[in-house]
Amino acid sequence: MKCPHLGAQYNPFAGPHVEDPHPFYAELRRDAPVSFNPTLGMWLVSRYEHICQVLKDPTRYSSADMGNVGSVIAPETQAVLAEGYPLADSLLNSDPPTHTRLRKLMGRGFSSQRIAAQEQPIRAVAQELVDAFVHQGKADLVAQLAYPLPVRVILGMVGVPKEDMANIKHWCDDFFRMIFTRVPAEEQPPLARSWVTFQHYVARLIAARRNEPSDDLVSYLVTTDADGESLTLPELIIAIAGSLLAAGHETTTALLAQCWKQAMLQPGLWQRLREDRSLVPHLIEETLRFDSVTHGMIRTTTQEVQLAGVTLPAGSRLLLLYASGSRDPALLADGDRFDISRHHPSHLGFGRGIHFCLGAPLARQEALIATNLLLDQLPDMRLAPNPDFGTMQNLAIRAIQHLPVEWTPRNG
Repeated sequence: MKCPHLGAQYNPFAGPHVEDPHPFYAELRRDAPVSFNPTLGMWLVSRYEHICQVLKDPTRYSSADMGNVGSVIAPETQAVLAEGYPLADSLLNSDPPTHTRLRKLMGRGFSSQRIAAQEQPIRAVAQELVDAFVHQGKADLVAQLAYPLPVRVILGMVGVPKEDMANIKHWCDDFFRMIFTRVPAEEQPPLARSWVTFQHYVARLIAARRNEPSDDLVSYLVTTDADGESLTLPELIIAIAGSLLAAGHETTTALLAQCWKQAMLQPGLWQRLREDRSLVPHLIEETLRFDSVTHGMIRTTTQEVQLAGVTLPAGSRLLLLYASGSRDPALLADGDRFDISRHHPSHLGFGRGIHFCLGAPLARQEALIATNLLLDQLPDMRLAPNPDFGTMQNLAIRAIQHLPVEWTPRNG
């Protein structure tokens, strides 16, 4: 290891590592594949091989502390949180056997039949959203399509009224900020209040479905059981609020926007996609690899381990840099080049192992349908001059907040 302290330079929240972290990741992979960052209190793991090694070993590398990014919870914040429900284990921050049970209970709600049944609702919502701006000649595809499409799809699947979308967006933004960024003590109470409000909203939804079940995921989750076990109320709340409503749209929004951004950045690619739609799935997979939405995940060692020749004591916190691993030259010699001609490239965009993203098939389906619709409706779509993407990054997610595009508007 040529530069063991290189990881100390990493800042995922601001500066050049937000705008383009990949030159730094290349340095990490080459000179310090496992390197400590004292600001985060975490070891950065940057090579594909080592990330997969960790993900395939949940016994020695636990997910149980996934939601702890080092924030000190102020007493005022604790008082607010006490008004809500206890924070139960979720798919994201649990290990077997708890994770096995939760995955079994929730996984049936994402069966291939249920996902296939979403094709027409996705198509209908996407068409409605595109119809609203197709004649205007310009749009922000994040605000006008990439965000509302997956939100409305997951709201429909969960059984939440469309008119609650704005509130849920606000609650989800606060939820992710509270979990994946370090929040100063004075800014914590409003975020805690938002989370408590979100919890009580979901609790009322659960009660309503218990009284009058419907054909939605909440009704499914409150009535399903596995080997005689069912989800407790706190588990239902975190499953619906965190895993479905929050995680169920945030990463898909980012994926849609990144796909269309990359399609606009590569000369001639939009026309190539219009002429050969079989390339659209390759666009989606290459975007997942090249510009990973799931930027990283946290694990904690349960015992002393050796990783890339580095001794890590029990209790060591690891930040697995998925975005770096997916461009590792050991995986692809030219990993820094965007190329949709690759066939089924390996990547970490949806994770690996027991925590592979439950909603991956739904996200791929939404991206496929929406991209084909844009190719049909906006044949000469292009980036607006001097676009400001508003790139945002935390420990887990990297996303653009704006995608300004232009095209020749239709007559009539």
